[in-house]
Amino acid sequence: MTSMSVVGRRSTIWAAVAGIVSAGLLVAGQLLLWRTPEYDGVDAVPKLTRYYLDSGNRHLAETSALMHLASALLFVWFLVALIRIVRGAERRAGRSESLSTAMLVGGTLFAVFIMLAGITGNLFGITSNYADGFPIEPRTVIIAILLLDMSYASTIAAMAGVSVLLFALWRAVQTVHALPAWLGWFAFVLAILSLAGPFGAWVTPLAFGLWMLAASVVLLMPAAEPEGTAAST
Repeated sequence: MTSMSVVGRRSTIWAAVAGIVSAGLLVAGQLLLWRTPEYDGVDAVPKLTRYYLDSGNRHLAETSALMHLASALLFVWFLVALIRIVRGAERRAGRSESLSTAMLVGGTLFAVFIMLAGITGNLFGITSNYADGFPIEPRTVIIAILLLDMSYASTIAAMAGVSVLLFALWRAVQTVHALPAWLGWFAFVLAILSLAGPFGAWVTPLAFGLWMLAASVVLLMPAAEPEGTAAST
């Protein structure tokens, strides 16, 4: 193994570790966000008022936001390794780099919108925890409902990006055999589920975290990056 391929292998291993941590933070951040009471009923305002009056919930909101931010940043590191492997396989097969480019677009959309989801969904709790002039009362809690809706809409957009990423990766597995076939089919199923929009965005981020974990384990295996991949990128 050449020195360049050794460096590339080490980079892939660290990217896999980043993927594992990113997946864990994504799942944990989403579960913390789930603790927010339902806000689509007539009693939403009093329930949310009681929820945000608890300082513990406000601190957890800050924790959830930080987890989403850290998860997205680590995901970018993980994404670069995936793209490098797929792009190397495309070049060896003499194909265009359209699939790896689509992965870049989809992954970027996910990273941006999942950060936005984590910030908006927890912004009311963070603001009320630090701004002394921002009271927690029914007239201000209405803002929280708007922010929570924005967060869910951002999650839907993030999962649309995941769908693009995973469809492209599945196709790369089928055409240039960039990664194991089972991981590609796992990506294909999750890509379809991610298109469910508002009907599935509450659970598909958790499923994507599971896929990231599986993909990271694959990247840790020596066979994940064929000889010459590092040199071809």
